Amino acid sequence: MTTDSPLGPAVSADAVEPAAAGGWRPRLTADAWFVPGLIIVLLVALSLLSPVFFSQRNFAQILLQASTLGIVAVGATMVIIAGDLDLSIGANVALSGTYAAIAMAVWDWPWVAGALFGLGVGVVIGLVNGLLSAYAKVPAFIATLGTGVLVGGIAIYLTNGLTIPGLPDAFAALATAKILGLQGLVWFMLATFIIGGVVLHFTNFGIRTFATGGNRDAAFLAGIPVARVRLLNFVIAGLCGGLAGVLLTARVQAGQPGISTTLTLYATAAVILGGTSILGGQGSMLRTFFGVLLIAIVQNGLDILGVAYSLQQVAVGAVFILAACSEALRRRR
Repeated sequence: MTTDSPLGPAVSADAVEPAAAGGWRPRLTADAWFVPGLIIVLLVALSLLSPVFFSQRNFAQILLQASTLGIVAVGATMVIIAGDLDLSIGANVALSGTYAAIAMAVWDWPWVAGALFGLGVGVVIGLVNGLLSAYAKVPAFIATLGTGVLVGGIAIYLTNGLTIPGLPDAFAALATAKILGLQGLVWFMLATFIIGGVVLHFTNFGIRTFATGGNRDAAFLAGIPVARVRLLNFVIAGLCGGLAGVLLTARVQAGQPGISTTLTLYATAAVILGGTSILGGQGSMLRTFFGVLLIAIVQNGLDILGVAYSLQQVAVGAVFILAACSEALRRRR
């Protein structure tokens, strides 16, 4: 049974299941437990090494550290499952947050308008990426790399590399106000994961995203508007980048054009570490969440143990290598 959709002709789940390379619903395979198991091992080890680690306050801090990365990782998951790659996410976060800060501090806009403007900037960046990749046929790697460099340059040009302070307290509360002991930024991350999971795993659009990433030719022959699906996933990633930029600006109470220079690498690593195939067609939003959580726990634990920043980078780099190795092992099966 099929139903029509604004995305194009209706396609049944049975028709796209082979192309989805693992299906559109999350499946519990042996490697699905790898990252959760590693998280448990880290929790036990770090709790033994530091009495400060295993506490409600620190767990709330871990979630807070994971929040910005988690929001952009939701968008990155959608794009990668569709068979593309977005290397502009970090620059998107920087420019969206910068424009939101300029709107409030320089143009004297109300904070709601400034926040919405920042979101709009993120959506436009995603739209440009989608048009270049899906319709102009520019390889996503090149298109988004170029967009990221361009957008990052604009953010620095607009501010001369300086921060933009003087933002309203009401805007800061968007990210810092606490509900049930967790800051607003954490709740935004959790809501983004839930919405992303529903869209990816329980909608017709999610089925088509898996099918597009699994085999574009087969998806096209099945009646799926492949280019439109790819475009919409880039727009979703852009929206996530804009949201992360606005909320991060609210949290630090300033627009910072260079605040997210490594965020793209971290987001991509979290997605792949969580089990999403870099080749597309396979993945899970829940597993991306575990990938994000693993990176946050590693960073938090090393901070608590007083490890030098340079060695922290070594440890995070090892996690990235682990992500690459896990992807290679999955492809061999």
